[in-house]
Amino acid sequence: MRMLKKREWVAAVCAVVMGGSGVANAHDLICEKKVNDKSVDVARSYPFTANYSFKVTNVHPTLPSVLLTATDDVLTSEGFTFSPPPPVSIPVNGSLTSNFALQIGNYEECVAIAAKDGLADTHIDNTFRVTFDLGSAMCSARLTCEREQPPPVECIAATRTLGFFSTRILTVTQCLALGPINLGAIGTIVTLPSAEGILWGSPAMYPAGGMRSQLDRLRFLLARQTLVGICNQRLFGATPTPSSLLTDAVAALNTTDCSLISSLIDPVDTFNNGCDSYPLPANFIPGPATPQAAQAIAVDPTSNSGQTCSDVSVR
Repeated sequence: MRMLKKREWVAAVCAVVMGGSGVANAHDLICEKKVNDKSVDVARSYPFTANYSFKVTNVHPTLPSVLLTATDDVLTSEGFTFSPPPPVSIPVNGSLTSNFALQIGNYEECVAIAAKDGLADTHIDNTFRVTFDLGSAMCSARLTCEREQPPPVECIAATRTLGFFSTRILTVTQCLALGPINLGAIGTIVTLPSAEGILWGSPAMYPAGGMRSQLDRLRFLLARQTLVGICNQRLFGATPTPSSLLTDAVAALNTTDCSLISSLIDPVDTFNNGCDSYPLPANFIPGPATPQAAQAIAVDPTSNSGQTCSDVSVR
């Protein structure tokens, strides 16, 4: 066996790191690492099993090579050991493969493992390293952590969004015809101008001028989504999950708990968007979209409550 020139050794190592398991004749051993039989995989649902395989191949043309060490910078801390344990001789054209199943319970656990490679990201980029008489080889496989997505909504009734209601005067009129809309501390919406005022008003500014307080801003954001949600329920028979969501939103609007109010904005918005493409009831006439006319009649009924968030952390 000849001594490697520095340039050849660097090129060979780079070839393994960049190309996975490309044969580099200057090495006695090369390695290949995969996760779930891929160079790159994604954890999208949990619990998730990452089945790693580590293959070490002797590429010396005439002699056996001795695998001295085989380690993984991240998976060792998760219980991985190469089998059979080094040192072990690999014959000409021979190889050894070791497997390790990494169980990941949830997204947060996945990200915590990803951070063990020294970078706080969502990629588990651990490197497998093998050493032998003349040097070493490295190879990697990437596992990316993704948050688990909720199952798709099974629509049995239509919903429509804030944008839909804010531009259709006839639809809002039909909703109000079924009774006043209670929006907690924001007030009870009875008239069309007030309803349009909630839909078209500025979350940042009071109608009389001046910046809204944090409490009043969050109340306004939740109130307009809640108004839309109540109309979706009244007009189309849509039911949120949980079924108490809109009632909970109205109750939250009566509090000064900004964390609670804020936590309900997205769920109510998600409900309103959930079945946006589902057909409207056959006998329902939504009327044309007339945004300019709707905005022209809008009168924001809100004013400065003079209150502040009761939970200090979000003031």
